[in-house]
Amino acid sequence: MKPRKNKRRKKLNSKPGKKQNPSRVLNEALTLYRSGKLKLALGKCQSVLADHPRHSDAFNLAGIIHMDLGQTEQSVNFMRSVVEIHPGSSKAHFNLGTALTANGELTEAISSQRRALELKPDYADALFNLGNAYRQTGDSKSAILSYRSALDLAPDYPGAATNLASSLLHLGRPRDALDASNEALRHFPGDRDALAFKAIAATEAGDPDLAASILSMDWVIRPKDFDAADGFQDIAEFNKALAAHVLSHPTLTREPHNVATRNGQQTENLALEPKGPIKQLEEMIIATYDEYRIFLSKESGHSYIRQIPNLSKIDIWGTVLDSMGHQAAHMHRNAWISGVYYVQLPGVMHGANESRSGWIEFGRPADEFPCAVEHEVRNFEPREGRMFMFPSFEYHRTIPFESSEQRISIAFDLLA
Repeated sequence: MKPRKNKRRKKLNSKPGKKQNPSRVLNEALTLYRSGKLKLALGKCQSVLADHPRHSDAFNLAGIIHMDLGQTEQSVNFMRSVVEIHPGSSKAHFNLGTALTANGELTEAISSQRRALELKPDYADALFNLGNAYRQTGDSKSAILSYRSALDLAPDYPGAATNLASSLLHLGRPRDALDASNEALRHFPGDRDALAFKAIAATEAGDPDLAASILSMDWVIRPKDFDAADGFQDIAEFNKALAAHVLSHPTLTREPHNVATRNGQQTENLALEPKGPIKQLEEMIIATYDEYRIFLSKESGHSYIRQIPNLSKIDIWGTVLDSMGHQAAHMHRNAWISGVYYVQLPGVMHGANESRSGWIEFGRPADEFPCAVEHEVRNFEPREGRMFMFPSFEYHRTIPFESSEQRISIAFDLLA
């Protein structure tokens, strides 16, 4: 007798997979984004779009993440999708214009910001980004008009005031730039851009003493030498571990978008897991900052020192420079205190080095500013195991060097 067939045979995969809650997934993406895990955040956005192909918030956040990753063309494509879904949204046109500016499509960027302003005439952010697009075209006069219009709507808009100061410096109007910097500092006394531009403007306007009092390079730039690191036989073994970690890091990229590295490579944030020897470096940075903060408190007459909040976040990245490699003059506008630790230096930088090749230099403005006078600078010698700490508004650069050996350093920002 044949066995009876089970007519209630279970069908596998008979039901489609349950769609995820898009709001919950996007909240997860936003949390990842804010913690610096950009690629994971982008994956969350893509999973939402797989289930909801016209989800404008997912397109928007993906566009922002692509822009932060330096993938500006992809950012533009995502922001165009938002405009297609919401053509009457001033915010959508604003974000598209911002992405277009980052991608160098300046004519269309200007049109997008103007469209945002047609939809919302009191849109100070659109006026600000319109000024940014004009400035990139070299039209500083139109940029200045846009920044002034933004300030008419929002007098306490620090970015508009500092970009106004920057544009005025570009036009060779340092006294007006000084006024714009002071206006920004009146609302935000710790604004890094405003302090940096005020120092440049003061020197250009014939007041180097004012610049010197702002920069205070002789006492706020502090070195510290390490001869040991917990868990390592000596500092040389620690540096060797750091060098290996940087050189093998999956984010190490040659001259990544929108950074100051020239003829070299740079990583993304090393403060994310797996940290390896960076964990010990973090502890060294925190201990050094505790000492540095005590030192700064003795000079509380400087307005910037009084504004520094509790700094609870550290961003860390590695830089590998080849022959003639250097960091162009720059400052760290998003941080409060910055620094650098030297891991590996070429032989040419050891011993007598009259050219100071490979040294770190402070006080020289960025190349974008057409300076008419010489600015006072300070040069400091790097050494393996040496760390420098300084206020983030200080412009600094690396003096280029010639060597077949690589120069490896690890920079860091302390943020609120």
